[in-house]
Amino acid sequence: MKYIESRLRVVPTSLLISILLWAFLLWGIVLTPSISLAQSTDQYKIPRISERPQIDGEVGIAEWASALRVDVNIETDPGNNVAAAVTTEAMLMEDGEVLYVAFIAKDDNISDLRAFLRDRDTTGRDDRVGIVLDTFNDERRAYEFYVNPYGVQSDIVYDDVNQRGDGSWNAIWDSAGQIGDDQYSVEMAIPLKQLRFSPGEGLQTWGIDLVRNYPRDRNFRLSNNPLDRNISCYLCQIRKAEGFANLQASRNLEIIPTLTSTAVETRDPAPGMPNSGDWDGDGIDPEGSLDIRWGITQDMYLNATLNPDFSQVEADSAQLNINNTFSLYYPERRTFFLDGSDYFNTFENLVHTRNISDPDYGLKLTGKNGDHTYGLLTANDQSTSFLIPRSLGSSVASLGEEESKVAIGRYRFDIFENSTIGALVTDRSGDDYGNTVVSVDAVLRPTDQDAISIQSMQSTSDYPTLIQTNYSQDSSLSGSSQRIEYRHNDRRWDWRLGYTDVGEDFRADLGFINRVDYKFVVGTVGHTWRGDENDFFSYIRVALDYDRTEDQSGLQLEEETEVFINMDGPMQSFFNGLFGGSETYWNGKYFDEQFNQLNIGFSPTPNLTVSSLIRIEDVVDFANTRLGRSKRLGPRIRYQWGTHLQFNLNHTHQEFDVDGGRLFTADLTNLTTTYQFNARSFLRFTLQNTDTDRNQDLYAFDVQKTNKKLTTQLLYSYKLNAATRFFIGYSDDGFQNDIYDSIERTNRTIFAKFSYAWLP
Repeated sequence: MKYIESRLRVVPTSLLISILLWAFLLWGIVLTPSISLAQSTDQYKIPRISERPQIDGEVGIAEWASALRVDVNIETDPGNNVAAAVTTEAMLMEDGEVLYVAFIAKDDNISDLRAFLRDRDTTGRDDRVGIVLDTFNDERRAYEFYVNPYGVQSDIVYDDVNQRGDGSWNAIWDSAGQIGDDQYSVEMAIPLKQLRFSPGEGLQTWGIDLVRNYPRDRNFRLSNNPLDRNISCYLCQIRKAEGFANLQASRNLEIIPTLTSTAVETRDPAPGMPNSGDWDGDGIDPEGSLDIRWGITQDMYLNATLNPDFSQVEADSAQLNINNTFSLYYPERRTFFLDGSDYFNTFENLVHTRNISDPDYGLKLTGKNGDHTYGLLTANDQSTSFLIPRSLGSSVASLGEEESKVAIGRYRFDIFENSTIGALVTDRSGDDYGNTVVSVDAVLRPTDQDAISIQSMQSTSDYPTLIQTNYSQDSSLSGSSQRIEYRHNDRRWDWRLGYTDVGEDFRADLGFINRVDYKFVVGTVGHTWRGDENDFFSYIRVALDYDRTEDQSGLQLEEETEVFINMDGPMQSFFNGLFGGSETYWNGKYFDEQFNQLNIGFSPTPNLTVSSLIRIEDVVDFANTRLGRSKRLGPRIRYQWGTHLQFNLNHTHQEFDVDGGRLFTADLTNLTTTYQFNARSFLRFTLQNTDTDRNQDLYAFDVQKTNKKLTTQLLYSYKLNAATRFFIGYSDDGFQNDIYDSIERTNRTIFAKFSYAWLP
């Protein structure tokens, strides 16, 4: 009972102060004139048809005779709402169950197309066409569907409140494309079951944007809607469309069984004996799981999973983690957590579901009713890990195989034209362990150009003896965090003012908060110049940033000044510069850091992109508490050999010198080679290699001179759609340190995975 009571004591004075502050801001907004939106009052009328078109990429005259036709003839970037250089026509119609969309994209120089066969959700650099649908017509959230000339799909959920796009969301829909002599054409069939919208017997009114990406010497964005750069919101500017009258309720159900089978072998090689040691494994380990997605209504969805398959087929990209004190971030990829994940978004990342590593079940309810958006998630995690953050670093703690119960609740209320207020609660608890976070937040837009984001958080935590001993944590902690940021964006100027105050004992074990015990003040001002098609640079932005960080005792941790320069030019070239310096505190001393960073690149031909990160800096050697000199070079090459074969090479080379010589040299290589048979299947080889060489004489403690790691993977994938998929592959891992003369393989795995989307 005492434990339950301790979990409920989560409303401090700071939270009440923040609520009063929001009330004051809201009162001010009520007195502010509502936002004037640059939006046409004309509405499109999407016709109802009785015969479905064949989705084969060939836009037949008879099949699309009844469709609404819309010209996509406005260049919104880099041009400022000027006439497009190419002609594009979009067609729309619906049959009460499916939205049908077609595009005819004219191009007199069709050989200049920048489009290839790819895996789904990887068409961002390609020629492509698409549709954006604000299905709730609330100007806060939209679905985006894109198709390249080969029929390859990409789908995104866009959150206009927090201005984030989530490309990990996947819908089940159909598409096809064809390339002709002077045009390419695309057809889409988007089932209404895949969309969320307000149910009703009358006409639906949705926001709609029709888009063509036209990458040539520069990247051109074409649309049917002009976009005013003096208005910071996107969905508030797009046209409205009417249609989908008298929709009949239908069974909106997806059942996705999955079978995963793995065979893992490991070994412990003997020093001085290459490739020694017997491989040991338990044979083939098959495992089944079941995922259910049920549309209770068109605006309320229930997701459930039993013995969920949370295995990742493709490895995360390796990251260089040397001379770094904070934990690295890895994105979520798992299906159950991705559907409706944006319903849990807040300004701070308090819900990072990758922390739920091994659940045996999960339930999630998400929905929107009028101005009310809500989400509930619960799961049982059989392995409990979380971050232990501090002011100057963080580490990952684990309770091993101890179970923990997970519960997350989110509510958001839409106010005014494009503002919101909301609350979030996360709770994770196990034997002698618990963490609860209560948060309230608001995003307020008093004018077309201005936004104010506010969030106040309070946490309570209880840690068992293991965590207290290994990570120097008290048995019980209670802390708070406050954040407020004001942003202004117009066509020429942008600026922001921000303040963050995170208490020493604040913890968010279900989020990604890897730093606490600090106060942070930041101010940024930037100016943008935009050229026309005759100018060498189509975009130039220069910005100055100042920030200061101190811990809760008032000790200055960092004072930093930065200058940003960003430019876009011909051949899709870009130049991003970062220059500055800081006074940085570490281990009782202050160091004057200086940094110069360039990120440059260009795409001289449709099949080649070359870029590189260059960073030269005087930076703290955190391991030995002294100033060092670092040079980092990160070349990246993407080469497309014909329509099917693609090479991606990313390499990072870092040299770190201190008084006395070279402290370390580190190299990281990510190589991916993909042969794409068609829009649904590919064969991919991945190699990740890390090689670090240290000078042991320059370290204040014992380190390994040699540290190498090599991972390889061969993967075949076939995807009928986003949920019906088959994978089979092989991977192995090896390492080398001072004990071994070469890289020794220690793990090898053969795996297969099959999932099927049954739509009864």
